[in-house]
Amino acid sequence: MPPPSLILAKMPKTIHQTYKLLSEKTSDLEARIILKERSDVSWADIITRPDDLIDDNAMALIERDLEQFQSGKPLSRIYGKREFWGLEFSIDEHTLDPRADSETLIEVALAHYKNKPAPKTILDLGTGSGCLLLALLSEFKSAKGIGVDISEGAVKAAQNNAKALGLDGRAEFIKGKWGESLNESFDLIISNPPYIASKVIPNLEKNVKNHDPMGALDGGNDGLDAYNEIFSDLFRLMNDDGLAVFEIGFDQADDITRLSNKYEIRIGTIHADLSGNPRAVDMFKK
Repeated sequence: MPPPSLILAKMPKTIHQTYKLLSEKTSDLEARIILKERSDVSWADIITRPDDLIDDNAMALIERDLEQFQSGKPLSRIYGKREFWGLEFSIDEHTLDPRADSETLIEVALAHYKNKPAPKTILDLGTGSGCLLLALLSEFKSAKGIGVDISEGAVKAAQNNAKALGLDGRAEFIKGKWGESLNESFDLIISNPPYIASKVIPNLEKNVKNHDPMGALDGGNDGLDAYNEIFSDLFRLMNDDGLAVFEIGFDQADDITRLSNKYEIRIGTIHADLSGNPRAVDMFKK
């Protein structure tokens, strides 16, 4: 198969033909994203003006994007942004790429407070891009939150996202290791810690292991290092009627249950994601 650049170079540069080729090489949604990013072509444009030409500069960028995508680089990394919970987040080499499955954590938190007073204080441990905390603050309009990350680059990225979303007045981001530097307790704690066992990292898909920061993936020999550290301090960080929601690996439900018993934390429910895999656990003080 010839390189994608040669394929594109030999074809007329109409919207329809470019969209058709991109759809064959990616997915329908990804084809639309590439066209929108590089030529400002919307879905309506694809339908209503398919024979319009795309200019040479845009075509060159589209060729480059397709080459990078086919080499395993996600579009979110190519464009430096990802949508999460209907909000746009900038991401970089310091931040985990937010995935739709992590929205399960937001859903769990919202369901818990549906018929209860909303949380006033929120803590996000291992905040990365800030997507979990900022998504929650967009829903809980009176809440304030703190996001903690050991990566200074991630803290800066989260601060920039908060400002871009107009939430910087209610969100603070600090550099630190989990909750060690905090002297307060919170109504709601949320976290997507690294939980992949070290031995599994080499077997991950290229778009993950080559582009997500290793510190946000590697959970140690058994994938439980971060949970052990956080759970050992969870009582101090939680208000008496507080809620903690953690993302977990698809095969970690039993291990998380064992750890919760060790630290005398009560597990509520193991929640599945859209694929039916265990994804989130809610926890309370006993």
